[in-house]
Amino acid sequence: MIQRMSKYSFLVYHQEYEEFLLALRSLGVVHITERNNPREAESLRALMERRAEIASLERALTTLLPAAEMPELEALPSISEDEGEAELTALSEAFAAREALLQAQQHKRAEILEQEPWGDFDPAQLARLSEAGYHLAFYAISASALTEEYREAWQALPIARSGAQALFVRLERPGDEPAPEAEIIKAPTKSLSRLREELASLEHELAQATEALIASAPLRRARLQAYDRLLSSGYTLGAARLQAVREADDKLMLLEGWVPEVDAPRMQQGLDAAGYYYQQMEITDEDRVPIKLRNNAFTRLFESITQMFSLPNYGEIDQTALLAPFFLLFFGLCFGDGGYGLLLFVVATIFKIKRKGEDNSLLSLLQWLGGGAFVIGMLMGTFFGVTLGYAKAEDYFMGQDNMMMISVVIGLIQILFAKGVAAYKTKVQRGWAHALAPIAWLVVLIGGALVLALPKISLALPRAVEYVLYALVGLSLLVVFFYNTPGKNPLVNLGSGLWTTYNVASGLLGDTLSYIRLFAIGLTGGILGSVFNQLAIEQTAGLPIFVQVPLMVLILTLGHGLNIGLAMISSFVHPLRLTFVEYYKNSEFEGGGKAYTPFKEN
Repeated sequence: MIQRMSKYSFLVYHQEYEEFLLALRSLGVVHITERNNPREAESLRALMERRAEIASLERALTTLLPAAEMPELEALPSISEDEGEAELTALSEAFAAREALLQAQQHKRAEILEQEPWGDFDPAQLARLSEAGYHLAFYAISASALTEEYREAWQALPIARSGAQALFVRLERPGDEPAPEAEIIKAPTKSLSRLREELASLEHELAQATEALIASAPLRRARLQAYDRLLSSGYTLGAARLQAVREADDKLMLLEGWVPEVDAPRMQQGLDAAGYYYQQMEITDEDRVPIKLRNNAFTRLFESITQMFSLPNYGEIDQTALLAPFFLLFFGLCFGDGGYGLLLFVVATIFKIKRKGEDNSLLSLLQWLGGGAFVIGMLMGTFFGVTLGYAKAEDYFMGQDNMMMISVVIGLIQILFAKGVAAYKTKVQRGWAHALAPIAWLVVLIGGALVLALPKISLALPRAVEYVLYALVGLSLLVVFFYNTPGKNPLVNLGSGLWTTYNVASGLLGDTLSYIRLFAIGLTGGILGSVFNQLAIEQTAGLPIFVQVPLMVLILTLGHGLNIGLAMISSFVHPLRLTFVEYYKNSEFEGGGKAYTPFKEN
């Protein structure tokens, strides 16, 4: 559900504004109305750039020492701004020095690679040749051009072949004509052995620099995080300064904010004690009220799914609790295998135990999804690709022959439920008069479904109940066609009703058929699992037992691992699609809510 908010206006003398903001921040419950974009302030942009630099250095530290291997300190160290800047500068310089060593190492390897074809020789010998009036020239030429005649004509001494080129040297005197058709190569200034020594020295320096960074990574990361929190507090305080409107020749500062109703008494008590003026304001339709959700322990896990699309606006209802059971059901149907669901539950539980004391909401969600997938997969009769005995019976109610119809029925139930939610939302927002048409549509659809569908499954309604349904459907059709928009001409309503009828008929069919994907995806996963089982048996048949067993394990691990990966993706994506498209459309979800972000110290 959406927590009720109270709107407040604060009037503060300009010289007390800074102290007032600190008092407001200590209370930590006021969401300040944003009037000016803090990103446009030069000083705040500098803080954001500093925080981006910190985030970049944190990622670099995690690259050297993965987060899984980096021990967490019990508490972040206290740090001043000067100490934070010094840490930031020192770490930036350390990474810059390491990067310089990496580049020098790459350059040195390129030098060695270029010189290796010529072999290891002493450049001092070349210098002595030059003193004696000779010059040893280095050339590269097409391998096909370095013929016997060419070598004799130009006294070319072949050295090596590099790809399509041949390398050779030639002893020349000053004034000699260069060898034709050949590219002159710059003579090396260092021996190959010297270059390799320099590379070994660079590798040693690089290893030392990397070891020093790894050894100091946990403490440096903690100091970076502490400095980031300091900057974050400075940013939120600076952003709050910008949101006030100056009144009375800049002598008074007017600030607006939002407080959850449950926290309002505590805020009022704190401001009364400090002697600050405030006034509760009336919420208008133009106000963009921040949204804070409050759900039970189970439903809260699905708030992340709600927020993927959008938070509801303040005039709506929070549908997290309404979509959570459907999403759990859809995930299990798409997973389609009890063994896979059990594995997901076990893995999530293990990680949750290892991360005890941390935020494990995602792992808790995976536990619920894995447990739901296990139950539904067992009902579907599949366990790691093996079809269980009871699921092979022709009359089994969740057999493959019935799953498509079950998926469509589930879809129809959710769509009708969504239309009920839409009718309730209309009643809350606009009153009973405007809610009559959505309710009438719901009666028409449910009554029509009962009258037409029940005889198909050999169920007959009592005659009296059938007559009551006909009467309700008839009255509802009158509302649908002649009272769909209260206050308008009945003929206008008739045209609107006909158009709505067309949209409902076509939309209902398309939306309901979309739920067939639940059957198709679950069926595909089960078939792939059985295929991998069959491959493991058939491809290893006849092999010695000591070869057969490891090979079977390898095929099963790779095959089921791939299938589980695909199942995880499809079991998230398609239920999300059914929720955000079919369900949200039929429930007339508006969204656009802005999250409640109280002004408080990190």
